[in-house]
Amino acid sequence: MDPADKDPMVAQAEGLLVATADYGDAALDHSVQQVLSMIRAKMRMDVVFVSKFDDGKRVFKVVDVAPGMQVLSVGQSDPLEQSWCHHIVNGRLPQFIKDAGPLRTAGEVPATPLEIGTHLSVPLTLKDGSVFGTLCAFAFHVNEEISLRDVWQLRAVADVIAKRLEPKEGGAPAASGA
Repeated sequence: MDPADKDPMVAQAEGLLVATADYGDAALDHSVQQVLSMIRAKMRMDVVFVSKFDDGKRVFKVVDVAPGMQVLSVGQSDPLEQSWCHHIVNGRLPQFIKDAGPLRTAGEVPATPLEIGTHLSVPLTLKDGSVFGTLCAFAFHVNEEISLRDVWQLRAVADVIAKRLEPKEGGAPAASGA
């Protein structure tokens, strides 16, 4: 792809993450946080997070929420099978849910204490094909401005984040916190 054709949000995310590649976990965690904040603001979502699938749980590794909200926090976890993320990665739910209300009413999504309106989620897939976790964004309302294009943008950003999660030479992961 010609760099001039690259989506501005994806290019900005790449710039933030590449700029911190040699500065260790703390800098990477900060850059991922900046990227999530940028995604949340641009897409007008309430929450954006990176999760890790670990030992049967979904663990929130980096979280950005709209100002004044205290709905998720880093380190919080829940059973993997009860997460929308796991169902999306396994193909039981779509990556793009414009209006989750009908799915909730029909019992087609795992129960959650949060009233989710619009939900987007893409896997963070490592080079070896394994899934680290997901990059998710959701709003408590139905966000009429969100489209399939936003899922493509999220997927491109997830690919950049996944590259930063790959083990560095010597076997240590690039970012234990992301």
